[in-house]
Amino acid sequence: MHMKNSIYIVGLALLLALPVGAATPLTGKTIALDAGHGGGENGASGYCNGVQVTEAEVNLAVRAELKALLITSGASVHDVEQLSSRHDRVADAEAAGSDVLVSIHHNGSSDTSVDYTQSFVTQRNDKALASPIHAALLAALELPNKGIKNDGYGMTVYGSLPGVLTEAYFITNTAAACDFLNYTNGATNARVQKEAQAMHDGLLEYFTQNSGGGGKGRNK
Repeated sequence: MHMKNSIYIVGLALLLALPVGAATPLTGKTIALDAGHGGGENGASGYCNGVQVTEAEVNLAVRAELKALLITSGASVHDVEQLSSRHDRVADAEAAGSDVLVSIHHNGSSDTSVDYTQSFVTQRNDKALASPIHAALLAALELPNKGIKNDGYGMTVYGSLPGVLTEAYFITNTAAACDFLNYTNGATNARVQKEAQAMHDGLLEYFTQNSGGGGKGRNK
C-alpha cells in the first residue's frame, strides 16, 4: 500500500472507530478556512459546454462542505473574510484564535486537459499540516502528484499560524468544470465532496499526531 493511501485510510479509520457523539482529535480546535479569491476576484475560470465555472465559486463550495464535516467532528470553523489583502486574511484568522489555516484554491491553465494536485507551504511547521492533507487529497482524487512546494507569495507567508494552501485540481480542466456543474445540480460523489472529505481526514490525522494543536508559532 502506498504511503499516501495508508495515511488517508488510517485517518478515516480513526474517525469511523469513534462512537457517535464522542470527542475526536478535532474537538475544541478552531480551523480557519479561507476560500481563495472572492470579493470580486474570480480566480481561474473553466468551461463546460460553454458554461463558465469560476474558481471562486468552487472554493466556496468546498469550504461549505468541509465546514459541515468539521463541525460534525467537534471542531469550530472560522470562515476567513474574503478581504483583498492576503495579509489581512491571515490576520482575520489569527484574531479568531485559530489553531491552523487552510487556504482553498484550484489551479488554472490554458490547456484544458491539464490536471494534478499540488499544495504550498512556507514555514517549516506548515509541512506537518500539509503532509496529511496533501496525501488524503491524492488518495481521494487520484490525480498526478506535483508535491508540496515552498511558496513565497501566498497565504502561508504571513502570520504565525501553521498553514497550507491547496490546489487540489485544475478548474480549467473540462472534466473538472463539468463535474462541478453536475455537483450544483445535485450529483453526489463529486470532486467537491471528495476534496472536502479528504481535507477533513487530513486535518483529523494532523490533530491526532499533534494533540496539542501543533503549536501556533512558526519555526523558520
